[in-house]
Amino acid sequence: MRVSSEPARPAEWLIPLGEPIIALTGSPDSAQIAALTTEGKLVIVEAATGRIFHELAAHPSGGFRVAWHPKAHLVASSGADGQVKFWDPATGKLLRQISLGTAWVEELEWSPTGAWLAVAAGRIVTLLTPDFDVKHTLKNHVSTVTGLGWRTDGQVLGVACYGGVQLYEARTGQPTELLPWKTSLVSLGWSPDQRWVVAGTQDMSVQIWPLPFHEGDELAMNGYPFKVRELAWHHSGKYLATGGDQQILVWDFSGEGPAGTTPQILVGHTARIAALAYQSGGQLLASGGQDGRLLWWNVRHPAPLGESQFAAPLTAVRWSRNDKTVIVGGQDGTVALVTPITK
Repeated sequence: MRVSSEPARPAEWLIPLGEPIIALTGSPDSAQIAALTTEGKLVIVEAATGRIFHELAAHPSGGFRVAWHPKAHLVASSGADGQVKFWDPATGKLLRQISLGTAWVEELEWSPTGAWLAVAAGRIVTLLTPDFDVKHTLKNHVSTVTGLGWRTDGQVLGVACYGGVQLYEARTGQPTELLPWKTSLVSLGWSPDQRWVVAGTQDMSVQIWPLPFHEGDELAMNGYPFKVRELAWHHSGKYLATGGDQQILVWDFSGEGPAGTTPQILVGHTARIAALAYQSGGQLLASGGQDGRLLWWNVRHPAPLGESQFAAPLTAVRWSRNDKTVIVGGQDGTVALVTPITK
């Protein structure tokens, strides 16, 4: 059954890259977009027009992550070749590549201040600087690292793997606290107000640790039909949107948190959620589904405020840094820009 919403919104532009999109990122001034494909092609695009500036064979063995520095024109990418590569998006020049061994580099995230780049390859996390220096190598993980999450001040890094989330002080590289869990974790998110750490688990639940953490204070939200890899925090830290189904569950973390509460259920997709993203400073949530639909929502309303339909399942959704447009990536290699309109 199709859920009623505003008329479909066409994309401002759409370009076909021919390979599934695995990751997207935008420049600090919202003028450019970087897209990485599963085959390892890195494409730099002009946001206003969709014109391709550079098309680079970044990771021929396959791509995983791409991240734009939060304050500078510097792009980092990673792939199955065990490499982290730094690019000048203006020229397309490869500035530096750093080998992290034979393990796939599956996780990559700049700290909010841009002082650090956290990189996960197998069981090892490396902290790099924007000057390409390796500052710390974090090795005390019992399994492959499956998620990275920075505290909003950029001083503490969370690392998810089997057994919980290990917190590290970025400046020293020293572990500070373990947030325990009995199984493997598949995703990680730190609330913007620094009060909560959450993670999707192998057993199809969302695990919650309030901070400061005391043993026995952890919570779990169960009953998801699939593993919850999609986590999106509202900028206030009051709402957490989760995937793991074709419905979006939005949990209220205000006050004492979500224990004993019922989530807001957002119904609009007809297939599993593939990506979720809140505006960095606004009230809108964007969702992309395997049904090829991009929907945008305000959590105060149960129905979507608008939509755009694409020909293939969506794989990546991000807001531009200015919160005005949504960048979309698809299984068929589509990259598009959409300007949401609301009621």
